[in-house]
Amino acid sequence: MSSDFIDLREVQKETAHCYAHRKEIAEQKETLIEHTMLCQKYYKKIIQDKQIQTIFKKFEELYFTDMSQEGICFFEKMRDNVISFHDIGKINPRFQEKNMKNCMLKGKARPHNNVGSKHSILSAVLYLNYFLNEVSKIENLKERKILRDFIYIHSFLIARHHGVLNDFQIYLDSFTETEGSALGWYAQQWLKKWMEEDEGQKIKKVYLKKEQKGRMFERLAEDDSSQQVYLFGYTRLLFSLLVAADYYSTSEYMNNVQLKKSGQLNDISNIIEAYEKTKIQLSIRSYEKTKYPQKKEVLMKRKKSEVINDLRTEMFLDAEKTLKEHMNDHLFYLEEPTGAGKSNTALNLSFQIVKSGRDINKIFYIYPFNTLVDQNIESMKKIFGDREDIMDQIAVVNSLVPMKEEKDEYEEGAKKRYQKILLDRQFLNYPIILSTHVTLFKTLFGNEKEDVFAFYQLCNSVIVLDEIQSYKNALWSEIITFLKSYAKLLNIKIIIMSATLPNLEMLTDHKEDAVILISQKDRYFKHPVFAERVIPDYSLLKVKMTLELLCKHVQKQALQEKKTLIEFISKKSAENFYRMIVDTVDCEVLFMSGDSSIWERQKIIEKLSHLKSVILVATQVIEAGVDIDMDIGYKDCSKLDSEEQFMGRINRSCKSEGIVYFFNLDSVRTVYRDGDIRIDEDFTVLRPDMQEILKTKSFEDYYEEILEIEKRKKNGENENNLENFFREEVGKLNYPEVSKKMRLIDDQREMMNVFLSRNLILPNGEEVCGDEIWQEYESLLHDQEMDYSEQRVRLHETKCKMNMFVYQIEKGSTFPWDEYEQIGDMYFIKNGDDYFENGILNREKLGSGGEMFF
Repeated sequence: MSSDFIDLREVQKETAHCYAHRKEIAEQKETLIEHTMLCQKYYKKIIQDKQIQTIFKKFEELYFTDMSQEGICFFEKMRDNVISFHDIGKINPRFQEKNMKNCMLKGKARPHNNVGSKHSILSAVLYLNYFLNEVSKIENLKERKILRDFIYIHSFLIARHHGVLNDFQIYLDSFTETEGSALGWYAQQWLKKWMEEDEGQKIKKVYLKKEQKGRMFERLAEDDSSQQVYLFGYTRLLFSLLVAADYYSTSEYMNNVQLKKSGQLNDISNIIEAYEKTKIQLSIRSYEKTKYPQKKEVLMKRKKSEVINDLRTEMFLDAEKTLKEHMNDHLFYLEEPTGAGKSNTALNLSFQIVKSGRDINKIFYIYPFNTLVDQNIESMKKIFGDREDIMDQIAVVNSLVPMKEEKDEYEEGAKKRYQKILLDRQFLNYPIILSTHVTLFKTLFGNEKEDVFAFYQLCNSVIVLDEIQSYKNALWSEIITFLKSYAKLLNIKIIIMSATLPNLEMLTDHKEDAVILISQKDRYFKHPVFAERVIPDYSLLKVKMTLELLCKHVQKQALQEKKTLIEFISKKSAENFYRMIVDTVDCEVLFMSGDSSIWERQKIIEKLSHLKSVILVATQVIEAGVDIDMDIGYKDCSKLDSEEQFMGRINRSCKSEGIVYFFNLDSVRTVYRDGDIRIDEDFTVLRPDMQEILKTKSFEDYYEEILEIEKRKKNGENENNLENFFREEVGKLNYPEVSKKMRLIDDQREMMNVFLSRNLILPNGEEVCGDEIWQEYESLLHDQEMDYSEQRVRLHETKCKMNMFVYQIEKGSTFPWDEYEQIGDMYFIKNGDDYFENGILNREKLGSGGEMFF
């Protein structure tokens, strides 16, 4: 990349006498020019490593369809020099004196006390002044206006590079405030005084009049939603690159930690080679050569237990074949029945995309729950566990797993080691990442600085999105609109997969239809192996259900010495039923809920695999991410998607006859508070037509009506109007509103964390003492001498261990605790065992009658 970087000394001669950073030890100082050049170096390195120049070119093609070469060249110059100008405001005499102990600028214009020693807003106005002068040389009036808009947008990114991305319009308004707290007004007053001291400097008015701002926002919002997403994505990308370059440069100077790898897959051949040598893959490739594709009649004649693996292989190869035929597309739908092996199919598809050589160099596997993340990393360990070189490239990014550390790289001390670990985590410097939807959505839409850090890592990547329909349908239109445009702009290949996948194309303009990877899905969904593997029984829906009636029914089934799974949508009902059933049957009874730690779940799953007769009472945590195979199921009815997910836990091996009894106990509206229309009675198994859909697996009929309702909502003149959201919030760069809108979990209740200390025995026999972990947490928080990076990394490690002991309860509860300690919003209770009965948390004892979430 050949960037046309501007020498700041030619813009402001004072930069030659200013410093950017100062080390407390030995009073070493880094000059502003040295820091700027280092930032430019990292900016170029990341762009080269991640091949982001192609993304920049794509943005120009998509957004500036008619711009001249002169205009494009000017745009590229001012884009790249966001890096050059981001810290030029450090010529602020107050900053030099206070932060750098440099008095060489005494006598120079000093900003108002409201600005003080700040530098970002001064960098922004200096950038504005320089490029507003330069843009006047562009002859084409239309291009000049568009380029001027981007000068303001770029200056906004500079102004915010040490803070959150707030509303662009508020930033512009800050220049026209007469006085008060608006930094923009004070910054431009300083600029005027500063420039007047140098007769050779040209001063531009950096503020915009009301009508000028109005016309700017008309231009930004005049196109369709895809154009608005392109602009939104471009600004996030440039901000991400700016912050990354700044962080890495500062880290290199202050801690001598250099970025050597940007976290991309440079060569996937060794991974594919190891993957293809696994027993499953050898079987699939043998089948591909000798049997594929088999005729439907042949598959229908054989026994279910004999044909299930053939069907899984057929789907695997169908998806791979379709992918190879559409490798230039960006959005793919993978819809397979529960128990059909979606994860393995998606793993192969992602490898095939990287292998195709279309600049794809990173893979994200994104799941709705941490339990699914854990299940899939365990699967990867089984595939690649003996290949350390491969596992080193795979990282889990969530709150349950410590930050990943590269081996044998930190011989020069702990400080550098922790700095590198933290930077890798903040900027996702891992070739293959397993994480959750919540984490991804923060990167895609969040407006906090750390949310945007790793946005550039999405460029040229594969993203496998599992169970996207598990979140509120009110966001589906926005999600698919964003994903399609992000994918095109950033060269992302997105695979959306589920057993119950809505055709989200119905919610879009269909300009670029997604690729259906398994076109003949009825061949599989309606095959007896999947359609008849589990029989739904609705007889219990005809009676007014109570826990006592349910208990009697389950007792009869328990006499058959089979594995029985019972799911409630209310945690309270699940706990009460567990206490009721545990002493009335001869077999072992287990309990799993959102309160169960990941280690407790592993212990339960291990037990289930060895017991022939067992009852597992659970909440909805059992629906996904828990790899179990049960014989009989009971489920409190909720959403049809959930019913199918639950049925996927029954008779997975297809060796017997599975049955699920549906009952209606708790109101689904007390659990789902997000306005999801799927909980309306018309769309649940309380209706005979929905029962038929679940039986025949005709989920397209189910979703068609739901999507039509959703589309009407988004087209109506109301607060949910889709076009209005993209025009007024996305196109006008209102980052906080976009972040708020696209938040997946929107629980309005105020919660508090309670640490229930006790001694636990992990599945591997290790004893964990809650008191010791709390003391470790307390010590780390209060350590004022520890390096920031080490403290962040070690705190994360400690919090991972604390997850076994931390529970959330709603604020306002009555706390019957005799003794407790408090740090921030965390409460420590020493005698945690007092609040458990038979291993189950008793919320009443804790003083909370409501639901609790782990």
